[in-house]
Amino acid sequence: MRLSTVTDEVLTDRSSGAFPRIFETAVREGVTNFEIRMVEAKRFPICESQAWDRMKQYGKEYGITFSAVSPGLFKCGICHDLMPLYQKYLLPMSMDLADTIGVKTLIVFGVVREQEETADEFKRVVEILRGTVETAAARGFTVQLENLPGTWADTSDSCLRLLKAVDHPAFGYIWDTGNLYEAEERHFKEGYEKLKPYIKNVHLKDGRFIDGRMHWQHLGQGLTDIKGQVEALKADGYQGTITLEAKCEPQTDEDFTASIRYLKSVL
Repeated sequence: MRLSTVTDEVLTDRSSGAFPRIFETAVREGVTNFEIRMVEAKRFPICESQAWDRMKQYGKEYGITFSAVSPGLFKCGICHDLMPLYQKYLLPMSMDLADTIGVKTLIVFGVVREQEETADEFKRVVEILRGTVETAAARGFTVQLENLPGTWADTSDSCLRLLKAVDHPAFGYIWDTGNLYEAEERHFKEGYEKLKPYIKNVHLKDGRFIDGRMHWQHLGQGLTDIKGQVEALKADGYQGTITLEAKCEPQTDEDFTASIRYLKSVL
């Protein structure tokens, strides 16, 4: 397994001097792989050109590999005004910019649920995702579905349903165990057995419900059973990225170090 993290999960800093500190902190803990989400204060790909250049420059200096981009595609409903903009403009722009640094993996979400589920709505969601994957695959990209509460990919069963319905070799799954726990509040094992054939990436965060709301905590302090998740992946010979999403609420500069050290202790 290859340890990884996300550009906005290491430190709280979003300033023009952020990347040297972010990369130095990660490298010190043995993490040199990053997914791109925030580029300083803006989300990829709608970021400042100078911030993008700084990320590339310092990434090269610190020996950083970028493996995926996460532009926030489809964090809206099928009827939302943003949907055609996502499909026509943000999708190609994301791939254009990712291409300039040799990244060929695009992270998407499962479209926000706007109302009660109907067969027609599900069909439209599948069409949106399949069209995205086909467009991406034609350019040599793979697409990874990240589960998120409130979307059509929220629980283990809904993720499995979407993955089977889209049914494309370039479409894989990010097993985001924290988000699954927030959506279904169940031990990971049953969902993992269903989804493991599709897993191409893993996002790890830990937490628990307090007063009816999910609170993110340092790895090992929550109820999502990080140790058991790692043991299951190891037992099945998983060789992909294992991506730490360390920030808690409120985020502090100690979150990453505390969680990565716990993660390394159970690997």
